[in-house]
Amino acid sequence: MRSRGATTADLAILVVAADDGVKPQTLEALRIIKKSGLPYIVVINKIDKPNANVDKVKQELAEHEVYLEGYGGTVPVVAISAKTGEHVLDLLSLVLLVAEMNEWKGDTNARAEGIVVEAHQDPQKGNRATLVIKNGSLQKKMFVAAGACIAPVRHVSTMEGKELLEASFSTPVFLAGWDCVPHEGDSFKAFLHKKEAEEEVGKIGNKKSSSARSSP
Repeated sequence: MRSRGATTADLAILVVAADDGVKPQTLEALRIIKKSGLPYIVVINKIDKPNANVDKVKQELAEHEVYLEGYGGTVPVVAISAKTGEHVLDLLSLVLLVAEMNEWKGDTNARAEGIVVEAHQDPQKGNRATLVIKNGSLQKKMFVAAGACIAPVRHVSTMEGKELLEASFSTPVFLAGWDCVPHEGDSFKAFLHKKEAEEEVGKIGNKKSSSARSSP
């Protein structure tokens, strides 16, 4: 799941508990972040705990080659309490600052493309998938191709179940009506016509067949 998230995100946030410090799961997440090449922010959480020790956490991170701002490095860091809300606004401001520095922009006029983060078969609603749009816009009457599967865009809804007429980048949405269940991690593209979506699926199928033939 962490690896799939790294292929979807533009920015990673490495969360370390101020009372527990660096743990094996921290190092696993760090390995995935570094392998992906994503820019990242370190968030030291639970500073409200009596035994919180922010400086100790920073030192432990330095021992694993994570050099934070203020500690001789360039990795942004903020210490927060998710429980009390202390410095959470500072974290949000930092995320926006990193996005601005990297000049992350999208084109709302482009046709949507992104990643399938989850898919399943619903006994009542058929094949459904959760998509994260990385660029462009998804509108009703379009067709989406992901892997070997196609879905007409009839009903697009948010994570809260609110139906949308249009969704754009950085938005996770539910899309139902697939002719098969796409795989988690598949890339998707939106098209104006079903024939275009079918051609895209055909290209992917041909690539897979070619790859299989060339394998020893």
